Amino acid sequence: MARIAFHLLWTVTVQHGFFGGSCDALGFTLPPSAERALAGSHALLRVRDGALQVLVEVDEAHTPISDLSGLRLLVALKPREASFDLITTPIFGDSGLPRGDVAVWDNAANPNALGAPRAVRICAEQLRIEPRATERPLTLRLFDATNTLQAQNVLNIGDEAWTLPGLYARGEWRVEEQGAGPAAAWALWVEPELVNAWGVLALRFDAAHLPAGQAFNLSFGARSDTLRYYVVAQRFGVAEFNSLSVQDTGFAAEARPAIVFNRVAPASFNAGHLAPALLDPSGSARIALFEAQATVARRARGPLGLALHRNGDVLIGNLPQPGAERHDAQFVVHLSLS
Repeated sequence: MARIAFHLLWTVTVQHGFFGGSCDALGFTLPPSAERALAGSHALLRVRDGALQVLVEVDEAHTPISDLSGLRLLVALKPREASFDLITTPIFGDSGLPRGDVAVWDNAANPNALGAPRAVRICAEQLRIEPRATERPLTLRLFDATNTLQAQNVLNIGDEAWTLPGLYARGEWRVEEQGAGPAAAWALWVEPELVNAWGVLALRFDAAHLPAGQAFNLSFGARSDTLRYYVVAQRFGVAEFNSLSVQDTGFAAEARPAIVFNRVAPASFNAGHLAPALLDPSGSARIALFEAQATVARRARGPLGLALHRNGDVLIGNLPQPGAERHDAQFVVHLSLS
């Protein structure tokens, strides 16, 4: 009886700064087209300890029984927890990819490594192209994967989008926008099964992957926040109140840079701070903000030793940290002298 054997072709591990290394923060979903591609290549997919593995069937000489030269695998990515965005360096927005696009991680530039996420607009076979530029008139051109112009249209004042007749083949396309200035282009993928994907992993086969298998990493940085501790003190005298401070006593033991806090008076609060009236509606307390001089990356286990002191004595040994469920890093500490 013939023995079926498989060889590990690809491994994709998720790394996240919040967890300090490998994690299972992302789920992997194969669209039907990817399932067919794997079946046609006598390959299978599995997930082990949060890592994606792709295995190919091999013969007795450890040679794949199918030609893998054209294998391209698209996998939909989705965070397992809704809090993923709260712990992750923003991927979209002012400092990242355009909103409305999908983040795609692929090995197009280097077959042995995943590049930084790139923006791709994903749509179904019926194309409705909404340009990024707001100026009008605006010329739109659609190019196929061979860089051949397939369609062109001009949007005038009042036109929001360009709807193209007919259906378009799956694959990679390119949209070019031409206004008064230089032309700008962006990637368009016709992939109906991935229209609602949060992100996409796109892997192409390379012969160098076969001998020992190829490992890839999906890496995410941890979101950074400015730690702010608002101390609201009742029945504190001026001297007692002025002796309060927030100090980092754990940096040496944890071998990390010290977190230094500035003391900010309510008169110097700005729009990013909590309003004094919100902190003390009665107006009877003394208020001080202790604000970190630099942002601090979120961690599943935050820095220890951030302590509230009074006259050299520790009042609170470990102040709270922003975890996976908190939208900001602003904390209110209430004190009262009897």
